[in-house]
Amino acid sequence: MKKIFVLFCLGLLALSAGAQDLSCTFTQKKTLKAVHKVIPGSGKVTFTAPDHLSMIYDEPEGEYLIIEGNQLKNAVKGKAITVDTSKNAYMRNLRNTLLNCITGNYEAAAKDNDASLIVSEKDGIKTVTLLARKQAVKGYSRIVMDYNRKGLPVRMVLDEFTGIETEYTFQY
Repeated sequence: MKKIFVLFCLGLLALSAGAQDLSCTFTQKKTLKAVHKVIPGSGKVTFTAPDHLSMIYDEPEGEYLIIEGNQLKNAVKGKAITVDTSKNAYMRNLRNTLLNCITGNYEAAAKDNDASLIVSEKDGIKTVTLLARKQAVKGYSRIVMDYNRKGLPVRMVLDEFTGIETEYTFQY
């Protein structure tokens, strides 16, 4: 009986881990509020729990954001960087915020960003809003996540203190 119970528990763990894998396309709308400029983008997202995220852009071609454990790789406008987030607090917070928002662990994202948390639901969409409690030089003043009935992220809006708003829409 113990063996069956252990196998059942392992099966449940495998199912829940499988629920943390996703692959979809995305569109991006980055708005530079100060100059009223909108920069479009699109590409493919893949995520494998607990900490592998890949956003590969078709537009602008060649851009990417990749998280592999503690390593964060990013390429924007032909400039690529690789950062060990265990040694860089700002990039570690960025990494953790993205991973927590994608997995629906928004309580942790709110705590990490010293943000208040507002959760609402309408027509099968759960909307989670994180609002920064204090003004800062960098980071996010507001994060909005929409999750569908299956708990998958369908929209993410990142408002930076610098006046840049980036909205992602995910299509499965």
